[in-house]
Amino acid sequence: MIARLRVPGRREHSAAAGSGKRGRSRRGGFTFVEALVAVSIVGILAGLALPNMKDVLLRAQATKLAGDMEVVRVAAASYHAKYHAWPAETAAGKVPPELVPYLPANYSFVRDGYELDYENWSLPGGLPGDPKTHTLIGVSVVVTNPALGNALVELLGKAIIFSVGNRHTIVIDRS
Repeated sequence: MIARLRVPGRREHSAAAGSGKRGRSRRGGFTFVEALVAVSIVGILAGLALPNMKDVLLRAQATKLAGDMEVVRVAAASYHAKYHAWPAETAAGKVPPELVPYLPANYSFVRDGYELDYENWSLPGGLPGDPKTHTLIGVSVVVTNPALGNALVELLGKAIIFSVGNRHTIVIDRS
């Protein structure tokens, strides 16, 4: 015969006590209603987070775009510091050959969602309102998503920027 130790405050259960419906312990897990409530709560939270996530991704892309424009600005300024002249104008999406040594290897002006353009405008009659300015140097970007252009303009804030449609330009130098 096996001796049992009695633990104070603990009820003993016999094998016969567990055979009735009332004596059975409840199985672990969730009921259908509990699972439905949990899924509903997760769905509501995801619905709230999704618009914020889209906004964060748009701002991240605008930051990357601003960084690409800064890379071109620094390359053009480096070229100007060495040669005391600015690189020649090129078509949108084309890297000016003079800037290639100053840009990262295999740097492209064509990106997913936007295209960069180095600008070198000659203004023989001067700039309206400033006749002494005969040259404007800038970096433009043509975006495919207007929301990206708006995010870029908001991000750059106080930079000398002008926008026409889906084209946004930052002025690097005016002389």
